[in-house]
Amino acid sequence: MTIDAYAYPPCGTNKKIKFYCPDMVADIEKIERMLQGEQRVACLDFVRKMLEKHPDHSVPLFYNAILNLQLSDEHKAEEAVNLFLEKHPDNPAAHALKATLEASLGKGDEAIDELQTALEKTEERLHPSLYDAFGAVGQMLLMTGKVLGARSHFTLQSNLAPDDDNMPMQMLMRLNNSPEIPIFLKQDLSLAECPADFPRKDEFNKALQDAAQGLWRKGLKQFEELRAGAPRNPAILENIAALQFSLGQDDVAAKTLHTYAVAEQRNDFETATEAEALAKALTDQDEEQIDVVNASMSIHEMEPLLEKLRVDERCEHLPIDLSQLGTEESPPPRAAYLLLDKPRVASGADLTIENVSSVLGELLVFGKETDRPARVEFTSAKGPSFDQAISTLKEICGDAIDPTVSEDVQGRIFALQDLMNWQWRLPDDTPNEVRNRLMTEKRREVILENWVNFPLQTLGGKTPLEASKDTELRLPLAAEVLTLEMVGQQEKWHFDFAELRAKLSLPGAGTLPADNLDVLNLPITRLHRLPVAELSDQDLIQGYGRSVIRGLNKAVEVLANELLVRESLKDQIDRSQLYGELARTATDSDQALGYLKKAQDEAVQQGRSPGLWMVAELSMRFERREMQEAQMLMQTLMSKYAQEPQTAQALFGVLQRFGLITPDGRMAGGMPGGPPPAPTEAEAGGGGLWTPGASAGPPPQAAPPTGGGEEKKSGLWLPGMD
Repeated sequence: MTIDAYAYPPCGTNKKIKFYCPDMVADIEKIERMLQGEQRVACLDFVRKMLEKHPDHSVPLFYNAILNLQLSDEHKAEEAVNLFLEKHPDNPAAHALKATLEASLGKGDEAIDELQTALEKTEERLHPSLYDAFGAVGQMLLMTGKVLGARSHFTLQSNLAPDDDNMPMQMLMRLNNSPEIPIFLKQDLSLAECPADFPRKDEFNKALQDAAQGLWRKGLKQFEELRAGAPRNPAILENIAALQFSLGQDDVAAKTLHTYAVAEQRNDFETATEAEALAKALTDQDEEQIDVVNASMSIHEMEPLLEKLRVDERCEHLPIDLSQLGTEESPPPRAAYLLLDKPRVASGADLTIENVSSVLGELLVFGKETDRPARVEFTSAKGPSFDQAISTLKEICGDAIDPTVSEDVQGRIFALQDLMNWQWRLPDDTPNEVRNRLMTEKRREVILENWVNFPLQTLGGKTPLEASKDTELRLPLAAEVLTLEMVGQQEKWHFDFAELRAKLSLPGAGTLPADNLDVLNLPITRLHRLPVAELSDQDLIQGYGRSVIRGLNKAVEVLANELLVRESLKDQIDRSQLYGELARTATDSDQALGYLKKAQDEAVQQGRSPGLWMVAELSMRFERREMQEAQMLMQTLMSKYAQEPQTAQALFGVLQRFGLITPDGRMAGGMPGGPPPAPTEAEAGGGGLWTPGASAGPPPQAAPPTGGGEEKKSGLWLPGMD
């Protein structure tokens, strides 16, 4: 390649090649050719020879550093980067490479400081090494759980990205779509404008300008100086918290945000509640924990015990591959069971909350070993039902076991987690409408009776009901309810939180007023409350887009339904995609199938192939074990749509995830002669669907169908998810 003498050298200096290193033009051209040819080892040898001639020059020092980062071991890379930084401490590229190095070593604070120094030392143009450093630091922050800081770095990198690099945007999309990330952490950080009555406007706006350019450390220092004269100014506190989050200072940012929430609650209680909920999400609370224990009892007589377990309907045999449960220290068990609190009723058609069977825990039966007697091992959280479970087990086993219990702690879980989750074993013929009704009833009971009476450290050890009578705890109580509501949205609970707020004497959270709504900047926790019928077409589309991008199930449902009936948008929107999103957010599989059928019909009406939506239906038919319908779909797909590349790829993925074909494309059996392997994620603790897309790999070992308890997020595969 030919180097322009009036271009800037690659090392980060602001002097042009003609005036900074004219004698190195040929060397730079050779290095760049070698880099383009990926001859990095040979290139590094050439650069080292340059360093012998020019040991202090930034050009060979830069190449030496970047090549060692790419090629050498950690020690050599650190030496090369430090040498560049030592010789040129004011060079922003040197600090950017140092930031990348520190990020790769997991040194978060150091990496962020070096990147901020690089930005502060940048005078005119942003060196490419800074762009790369934003990505490296963002990845490091994400790996350490600092989601908001990672978002800030990827957002700034995305704003600077060239047209051929969509990696930063892809990272943001993954963050937005991840069901594992709380909704609060999917909100973009924003900076408050200077209040009209603030006397030091110029200083405030200068800090705001620096912060908007990514100079977060510099902006933070300026806002902290302003705070000294106005310690409870909400705008200053909000901006300080946002910049602390961007810099990965989550602990101190949460404290600042709490101070902001307390200061803001009289002016805007809802905004204060959202801030308090975010602060809570990032603060380690010393909530009560309970042990998960393995309770062991020796067996006196093996065969009588196995017979007792076989005939007692409170013991549900698990037809699993027991060999997988063995270890080097212990052979596999002889049998495995679910222990139920009561026998299952004959038919699910007459099922009620009162007669549904609950799973108390898992029971394994081990034979005699060289150094251990034969034994039964019962594993469960040591919650309120633990003693009942042990008593039930002793009753079933009788004199076949020694009643002396030996407990071994396997781990710990939060007591609140145990309270909010449950496990049921429903009859196999339980209709979907019965399952859904029972889950709704149980959810309501758990929240309105159990949760409201559970002591929380965020409420000073008081229960939500007790806190509702204490005006000092009104803000943290509202934050707890909002947190629970957002969890419910992600998990698609059927529960009216207006009832909970009324019970706790908290302000309602109904439909937002239409006046002066800024849909683009509305907190994402409020999007499901938009007055959809009163929105303009543009606001409706923007609200829907924000909701889909962030995976906000309730908001997607509300806005998609309005888009479908909006006549003015009839020819401007993809109705099949709207129905697909409604299928994704549906908790009832019958309803989801109905939406997928409508998506197929809409695709045909628009002159497009329904193949992808048929594949989505196929995945659900497999989930529901409706093999006749699945076979018909397969025949249609293979005869009409298998030649479409996208449909063929999606079909391959679904069949592979259900174990019907191997990764190399061979048929694994199961179709058409029988059903695919059963979904692996039993509904113990959940009534959601396990469908293709729930995991990247093949399904685990088959497990028997169990009943539903707490609803889980559906993994429904839909077009556009790959």
